Amino acid sequence: MRVVTYPADTGGCGYFRIIWAAELLAAAGHDVEIRPPANRGLRLQIGADDHVEDVLDVDGVDVFVFQRLTHQWMAEAVPLLRAKGIAVVVDVDDDLSTVHPRNPAYESMHPRGAGKTGRGGTVHRHSWQHLAAACRDATLVTVSTPALLERYARHGRGHVLYNHLPDTYYDVPRVDRDVIGWPAALASHPDDPAVLGGAVARLVSEGADFRVVGDPTGVGRAFGLFRDPQGRTGVDVAGWPAAVAGDVGVGIAPLADTAFNRAKSWLKPLEMSALGVPWVASPREEYVRLHKLGAGVAGALADSPRRWYREMKRLVDSPSLRAERAEAGRAVAEGLRLSDNVWRWWEAWERAREVQNGHKACAA
Repeated sequence: MRVVTYPADTGGCGYFRIIWAAELLAAAGHDVEIRPPANRGLRLQIGADDHVEDVLDVDGVDVFVFQRLTHQWMAEAVPLLRAKGIAVVVDVDDDLSTVHPRNPAYESMHPRGAGKTGRGGTVHRHSWQHLAAACRDATLVTVSTPALLERYARHGRGHVLYNHLPDTYYDVPRVDRDVIGWPAALASHPDDPAVLGGAVARLVSEGADFRVVGDPTGVGRAFGLFRDPQGRTGVDVAGWPAAVAGDVGVGIAPLADTAFNRAKSWLKPLEMSALGVPWVASPREEYVRLHKLGAGVAGALADSPRRWYREMKRLVDSPSLRAERAEAGRAVAEGLRLSDNVWRWWEAWERAREVQNGHKACAA
């Protein structure tokens, strides 16, 4: 079976959902190719009406795996590929239809912008509606959470692939410290700090150190501080594990109770668990799921500013508790290594081929 994958980017999403799995499968001898954004190698035949009429250069491919198909033409290509007998998998890691209006992705994905001509005469063709259409027409939709399955695969052709971690997360030395850290960006989490109320500000007023692994601009105000905390910008995917392990002693993963966040994966607390960083997190669905797997010993859930304050303070004040939870976190994350679970990706792609072959048989 020949599989060609198309990660949406070469950032975290592309690596976690497509690239690392494809690399491991290829190394194991499977026929898997990765085509990054800079070299797609796929030609579309566009008609006079500005819609896709055909997809070229697809001979010999059994399964195409596309991540986050939001482009009009690529969404239109999905049923055309299936008509050629090729299975199409669309992978989704976020509910783009509920993204926060202050998130940079909101304007670029809102349907009202699709079809408009921007600077330089370029037509904007991205929309979360195109993603919904691609998922509707896909052979199989793979997602990172059951909530996304409900959103994008109500037709029943869906498969949950929970996020797992590459081995590089398991080799990073733990540096114990009492520093509270938020390994996230305000741009993509505009309303999440509010769930802590004044908990961080209170701890800082008592002498605690708080920093962010990411751009600190505006973070201070978001957490009720007088100034922005120390931050670390420009960290790439390869350097992220060491940056978090080196800067954060007590990690936090706040998520407001929104539709978008209720579909978020367990990735943030999982990363911290693997890195030996004890954490406190909001009780959103997938964080609770990880907590029940055993990470409850590694981290705590907080549903009010008072609880956030209490749980963070316990960790700040107790090196022994931090060490205990760090060890527990690593033990839980050990079972979620991508290298031990990458077969799940191949299983999903094989399922897509079987579904597609059944579709051909029915059509005949």
